[in-house]
Formats: sequence, structure tokens, C-alpha cells
Amino acid sequence: MAKYMTQPMSAGVHPKITYYRKQSAHPPHDESEKFTADATSDYATTNGVNKDQVEQGTYRSNQGVPVGGIVQEI
Repeated sequence: MAKYMTQPMSAGVHPKITYYRKQSAHPPHDESEKFTADATSDYATTNGVNKDQVEQGTYRSNQGVPVGGIVQEI
């Protein structure tokens, strides 16, 4: 089974989006950092807010594809 990095993003009244991306066997710090940066950027662009307004939820690795709510693969 493929493993994924997941992390929810939100900002004020905008809906929460949970982002996910397939990961390497043991994602190194730079891989997880890039995932968080990409998710933050996508959320900000999608919702028309500044990156510094995006609330980053808990990063998790070795997860399945998230279900429920709004999910977005990046």
C-alpha cells in the first residue's frame, strides 16, 4: 500500500483542505518541508489569502489517502 504525507490547511472563514502527496519510504526533512510549502502556497492561491494567513495543521507521514471533507493531492 502506498504511503502518503498529509496535512490540513485553513485560514479564517475559508474551508479546511487536507493535502496529500505520495512519499518516499522514509521522507527526509527536505521532502516534508517542500510538501508543507507547496500545500501552503496552493491553499493561499486557491483561497486568495496571503501565505502568512494560512494555518498549517498537523503534518503526518505514512498515512493512507485522506477521506472526508475537502482533500487535494499535490
